[in-house]
Amino acid sequence: MSKLVATAFMLLLALDCHGSEPLDAFPEEVDGKLRHVIKLPKVVDESRFRVELIPGKSQVAECNLQSFSAPLRKDILPGWGYPFYVLSDLTPTTDTQKVCAPGSESRRFITVRGDGLMLPYSSKLPMVIYLPQGVQLKYRVWRADKNFSEAKSR
Repeated sequence: MSKLVATAFMLLLALDCHGSEPLDAFPEEVDGKLRHVIKLPKVVDESRFRVELIPGKSQVAECNLQSFSAPLRKDILPGWGYPFYVLSDLTPTTDTQKVCAPGSESRRFITVRGDGLMLPYSSKLPMVIYLPQGVQLKYRVWRADKNFSEAKSR
């Protein structure tokens, strides 16, 4: 009888693991950073699409152009082979040094600039990105034209 119970338990466990979502494999936090998820719809030719990650913070800022810099690191989930991304802590930068009029402050979305924020499109797995506390994630999908242009040799 105990062998039958053990077999039934193993079968239920196998069915439960097999039916789980890929997202269940990812922890909710990595190095104190929170998980953000993008689920993309299936498209005909995914090689023509890219996803631009636009992390940032909504905050009060003056008239000078401001941004953050933070490298984005790609990792692989051990034992699963699923890719995920981790954004380092943000470093504020001021891109201009104009004299701002008094009261010119306004709330706006200050973005992170840097390399590696344009990722391949994939609807097969959720896109998992870990961000520091207080950082929001926006994104947009880019699509390449079906037509190719030919370069001329000179």
